[in-house]
Amino acid sequence: MNSLVSLRALPLLLLASALGACTSYDPVLGNAPFLCGEGDACPEGYGCVDQSGKKVCVIQGGTLPDAGPSGFQCNDDSALGNNDTIAGAYQTPVDNPKVDFMLAGLAICPETDRDTYRINLTMANKGIRVITTVDSGDVINVSILNQGGTSIGNGVDNGPGSLKACAPNLPTGTYYAQAFSNAAKKNNYRLQITVVDNCAQ
Repeated sequence: MNSLVSLRALPLLLLASALGACTSYDPVLGNAPFLCGEGDACPEGYGCVDQSGKKVCVIQGGTLPDAGPSGFQCNDDSALGNNDTIAGAYQTPVDNPKVDFMLAGLAICPETDRDTYRINLTMANKGIRVITTVDSGDVINVSILNQGGTSIGNGVDNGPGSLKACAPNLPTGTYYAQAFSNAAKKNNYRLQITVVDNCAQ
């Protein structure tokens, strides 16, 4: 059974200087980045940084989402957290009995971004298949990594706009799927992770 998770967009909050939104007196500004005021002004506790050509206020110690405004409109997948490495991998629910999981609204942004997903496999001698799909533009590559981060399955052609990686006959343990761009280009994508009996499925 497929499970489609729709990620909510995290819009940039517009500052209204007339309302005093860029002062230190607003106690509920939150963690979401928002546009800097005139002269790169930000409230106390926030710093003004560049995000794809726009100046945004970010809370001290916070991070920018993967996706942001630019010439290419990236999906905002910041709800997954900073999942560039296996240490910060997004935990998927793939396991017995949930053997098929889909995510939509994902993005490789910026071009060097890597999205990493953790899979805890408790069923022995099964395979993990991961498919990335784009609607247009360059495909998003995918690899399956073992617990130490070594690739055990790399993406191959899976039809127009899609790549597939599959690693068969795996022992139980922790594995990762990692999506990235070989062409160093931004793109939006969908991801499907499936536990399979064999990679011929």
